[in-house]
Amino acid sequence: MVVECLASALALKGLHEMKNYLRVTKCVAQKYPDERLASVLSNYLTITYNAIHYAEDKGVANRKGMGGFYRSLKDVKLPSCYKVAAISRACVAVRSRNKAKKRGVAVMHPRPLKPMVSIVSGFFITMKGRLFVPLLNRGEYFDLQLNRHVIQAIEGRTVRSIGITPGSLSICHTEYVQLGEVGRVYGVDRNEKNLTFGDRSEIIQIDMKKLVKIKQSTREIIGSLRRNDVRLRRRLARKYWRRATHRTDQMLHAAANFIVATAFKNGAALALEDLEDIRKMYRKGNEKCRDYTFRLNSWPHGKIGRMLEYKAAWKGITMVPLTKSETYGSSSECASCGEKLHRPAREDAEHGEDAVVSNLQDVDRQGCQRGPEPVREGAAEVRSFPSRATRSLATSWSCGDGERRGR
Repeated sequence: MVVECLASALALKGLHEMKNYLRVTKCVAQKYPDERLASVLSNYLTITYNAIHYAEDKGVANRKGMGGFYRSLKDVKLPSCYKVAAISRACVAVRSRNKAKKRGVAVMHPRPLKPMVSIVSGFFITMKGRLFVPLLNRGEYFDLQLNRHVIQAIEGRTVRSIGITPGSLSICHTEYVQLGEVGRVYGVDRNEKNLTFGDRSEIIQIDMKKLVKIKQSTREIIGSLRRNDVRLRRRLARKYWRRATHRTDQMLHAAANFIVATAFKNGAALALEDLEDIRKMYRKGNEKCRDYTFRLNSWPHGKIGRMLEYKAAWKGITMVPLTKSETYGSSSECASCGEKLHRPAREDAEHGEDAVVSNLQDVDRQGCQRGPEPVREGAAEVRSFPSRATRSLATSWSCGDGERRGR
């Protein structure tokens, strides 16, 4: 009895200590020039399609209701890890189709599934960095020597799963990262032509006009194609958009790395506003042109938000998500006194701030209220700026630093 009580106390102590830790996940890929996994992927897709038909006939969409189908695969020559992965993927596909039917979208011709599988068991990695993946027959394995980059990435971390596609392997690994102390809260304002972050003491703006120019020039190039062959035009469009995506992703990664590095250096948390439904601004009937629709669709606010989230998680930086109601009207109201700005799009003569700065100050204020209590003593000031990419904005408000009035 004493041993059980001691074990329970140790377990509770471990859970209490794990509250300050965050489990983060990342993937690393490696190509393999081998065709032995092609037969495994083919059999896996066949089982997945059969599982989808079984789930639709029985009216189930979870793994608990797929027990009968799993028992029917007893004589199939395929390791159990692939069978479980096929059933899990079939349940996801059926839930997606049921959700589409509830929205009134008829699924007449479902898209074929991509030849890929993610397994969570059955594989193992030796101490010398050799990966063994099970094949069709029992006791047969596909072995691959991992390269130096992959070995360094997974060293000292837990491998959770392996994704298999024709020609490449994706190894998913996790690690527990300790959350750092919060000394201040940085609000992050994601705009079309800039990324702005900071607090009351300093504001830094990253210029993203080149990203907008890349998207616009790619659209003009594709619109200038006059070849009377839709297949050729589609192939060229994919080529140019892939090139534009690679160029813009490089800029987004650089901007996200700078924001996370600055927050990590100064012990700051990051507050992000919710922009999920912002594309409802160009719904049918609101008299918006195609150029406006293209601008909103090419604005990568969701991608930069996901980059900030996972990069901050690996650094142990706290993220403070804000709701739409907390940041409503932040671009058109003064962040200090709550008055309406006369000209939100330009600098206001009375308050001395523009819409970007006002929105950022409001996000920072809401983040301080929602996030953990900052440690004000010894908070460092931001003094490093990236070359050519950012500019410092003055934060001297003529309306003072008084309490903000309610809306």
